[in-house]
Amino acid sequence: MTITPKLVIFTDLDGCLLDSKTYTFEPAQAALRLIKEKKIPLVLVSSKTRVEIEEYRRRLKNNHPFVSENGGAVFIPKGYFSFDFPYEREWEEYFVLELGTFYPQIIRALEFIKKETGIRIRGFHDLSEEDLVFLSGLTREEAAWAKKREYDEPFLIEGGEREIKIVQKKIRDRGLNYVWGGRFHHILGKNDKGKAAQILEDLYKKEFSSIQTVGIGDSLNDLPMLSAVDHPMFLKAEEDLSEISPVKNLVLLEGTGPQAWNEAILNILREFKI
Repeated sequence: MTITPKLVIFTDLDGCLLDSKTYTFEPAQAALRLIKEKKIPLVLVSSKTRVEIEEYRRRLKNNHPFVSENGGAVFIPKGYFSFDFPYEREWEEYFVLELGTFYPQIIRALEFIKKETGIRIRGFHDLSEEDLVFLSGLTREEAAWAKKREYDEPFLIEGGEREIKIVQKKIRDRGLNYVWGGRFHHILGKNDKGKAAQILEDLYKKEFSSIQTVGIGDSLNDLPMLSAVDHPMFLKAEEDLSEISPVKNLVLLEGTGPQAWNEAILNILREFKI
């Protein structure tokens, strides 16, 4: 008997499922309805905080695991999988698998780099909610959620390519990672979206025996996730596409945001005859 693989979709949020300016997902409703109808797990994998992602899960009526802060942690609803698995802690209704470096250590490192280089750097911990509203277009409430960070610090650098390269090197010299998220620079531990996605893939394989995974992103911080899935898709924005070449089987798609996301997902569901 042939087993039909279970499809699992991993997706970024900003500039992908969500419009990068309005944060709406309305143009993706056709694909979202089909995903829900076919009971396809839709795993949100974002640089956003747990609090932010929980709000979008509520709006999307999504009850699947999710990944916060560039792979800082994997949150799995209790009872979601039919078997036990190792985790670091329990948080309300979740089992939490922590992959990232704790936020206070991240902030200490960033403050040290500021002093050492003299480069003007402003992290989220330096910014007020009003600053974030101005810089990102978030509402005041959403800005407050975005500041509730646990594993990753987005930041701005004053200067050009030279200053960015200096800061990148200093971050890596301290044993931490740097990624570009499409709007902000990020300093984080040795975690990334790909490591988190791989953990969930292994759990889904145990649950369903056979799976096929789809990943969709639009920024360089999505590349580890796209490298971890069977069918990676990249929505083209203004990224340097030379850096995405190592991702095998990568499909480049025109456009960004929920309209392009909707078309991409509907196309791959047709390809899978779902």
